[in-house]
Amino acid sequence: MTRKQRRLAARRKPARKQPGSPVKGIRRETAHASPGNVSELQALTPAFTCWYREHWFRTDVRVVLESLTMFFRFYPASKGSGAITALEPADVAARLASLILGTLHEGITATYCMMHFLRFLRDSGRWSGDEESFRAVHGILTDIIGLDLRVALRDMQVTASPRAYDLR
Repeated sequence: MTRKQRRLAARRKPARKQPGSPVKGIRRETAHASPGNVSELQALTPAFTCWYREHWFRTDVRVVLESLTMFFRFYPASKGSGAITALEPADVAARLASLILGTLHEGITATYCMMHFLRFLRDSGRWSGDEESFRAVHGILTDIIGLDLRVALRDMQVTASPRAYDLR
């Protein structure tokens, strides 16, 4: 059979199906919903709301709680209780990275809300992790917020430059 004949035959007949699943060997990293984290957040909500209102933040507390709920819904659950009061730096970084890559606005909003929540845990004495993990999580959040502020300042400088309004 010549090359041309093989191509024509391949066009006429569909390919044979091989047994087994084509995606069987692929390992998928998916986050599973964690209702335990959300219920733990709901238990802390009254205290967080009081703390938040005492500090006069600009964003409405309902928006912050909604963002925290979205974050903790897929944050990995620990074997015991206290998953959200002793955050793991690697898990926080991975979750925020996936949010930022998915939707930039939601990721940045979640970062600011997580910073408020982390301060609440520290101020109220509810942080149950060690000091090193607190500093690491705080550093991750600070770095992301710093990047966001630098981008915002750069955008403001570009739009405020005199050449942007030059109509010659």
